[in-house]
Amino acid sequence: MAEETQVLVKFVTKLPAHLRVPETPVAVPSDLKRYGLSQIINHLLALDPPRPFDFLIDGELVRKSLEQHLLAHNLSAESTLEVEYVPAVVPPQQKNSTPHDDWVSSVDGSRCAPASSSGGSPSGVVVSGSYDGLLRLWNGDLEAVASVSAHAGGVNCVRFLPKSQGDLLLTSGKDRLVKMWQLSSSEEEDAGPSCRLVATYRGHEDGVEAVAASPSGRRFASCGWDGKLLVWEGGEQLRWAAGTAEASKKKRKTGTANGSAAAGAGGADLRGHLHCVSSVAWPAENSLFSGGWDHSVRRWDVSSGAAADTYNGSKAVLCIASHAASPALVAFGCSDRALRLWDTRGKAGSDALAVTTQGAHGGWVTAVAWCPSSQHHIASASHDGTIKMWDIRTQV
Repeated sequence: MAEETQVLVKFVTKLPAHLRVPETPVAVPSDLKRYGLSQIINHLLALDPPRPFDFLIDGELVRKSLEQHLLAHNLSAESTLEVEYVPAVVPPQQKNSTPHDDWVSSVDGSRCAPASSSGGSPSGVVVSGSYDGLLRLWNGDLEAVASVSAHAGGVNCVRFLPKSQGDLLLTSGKDRLVKMWQLSSSEEEDAGPSCRLVATYRGHEDGVEAVAASPSGRRFASCGWDGKLLVWEGGEQLRWAAGTAEASKKKRKTGTANGSAAAGAGGADLRGHLHCVSSVAWPAENSLFSGGWDHSVRRWDVSSGAAADTYNGSKAVLCIASHAASPALVAFGCSDRALRLWDTRGKAGSDALAVTTQGAHGGWVTAVAWCPSSQHHIASASHDGTIKMWDIRTQV
């Protein structure tokens, strides 16, 4: 019987003191994988009930045995491995669902806070857009509290502006329009929030697929089937101007009972895409990303209006997402069912090497979103009917 080989491991963590084990190196079997390492940490901490942990070596998640990791990275079995442990992401459980009357095209839950650890319900508001043309508002329990007819033909995208701009949100639709709305609370205790139209932006010649606000919220970008990528002025300043105009009209007794919306200023056109621009993300104030059916993902210098980097693939790009903590990194889904990452810090002319395939679905990857609290986790959705969560520290 072959003798079991062992590896010296030093466990480290950034977790609170009560979840830290001594950093003295210990010998463990080299064939251990994540589950076995998690058992060791639970034993050393005497956790009851046990908690699942993930493990990182040099920033890479451990998904093989320690021995396989050593071989893959040409490391000596006699060296001491420093292994960082972090809480594992537990698969989510569905609590409830609420059907719409038509396809749900977009959801934004960034203003909904999760329930506290002691129980209770989530707080805040969730907004959704549907092909029936309605913008709907939901509370944390997914109970409908308000709806408004937003776009003729269907809503394609709903997005909140940053909190610094107040309770403002953007919608885009098949009617070629982008609209800005303000959420307002009712004076009645039992009544939920409502929506008031602040501004309407006209400039697209076909359906507007997506919108994305800059980090400051003072500007936003829209893109659509006309191949246009437009940058607009918006935010609280425009809402204030619209409110001033509305008050002036009411004073002259020419305004309507619900107020009238301002017309958004003409958008700057960032030209380069040859077909439908399907998605846009704006992670840094002077840098935004766009993806389109011309198989390309482009990073734009907003000040100059020029494309600073372009990745040309082989299939239509359907969705993109970025994270403010890593503005040079963009995730995008394609019609070839793959989820890819592009690190634009790569050398010029070598973009193929900077793009990696993170994983795949059984159908088109139509939506991707970065976890707001983690630059390592991405969720993707597909026509295969699944939502998957990925940790980009895993080597695929």
